[in-house]
Amino acid sequence: MRLFKNAVESVRAINRKYAKPEIEMTPFVKGCLVALRLYLFTLIGLMIFKFIIMAKK
Repeated sequence: MRLFKNAVESVRAINRKYAKPEIEMTPFVKGCLVALRLYLFTLIGLMIFKFIIMAKK
């Protein structure tokens, strides 16, 4: 339990440290990051869909 709490606290510390970005991004870069995020969610959705289809057989 203590190991889990330490891991959670270290993740929270990292998240606090990097909560505000230190670099400026152009609108093109922001758009590319949004497109990549959508692509990632699409791939994850397809993997979940495929898993459900395969599990039903």
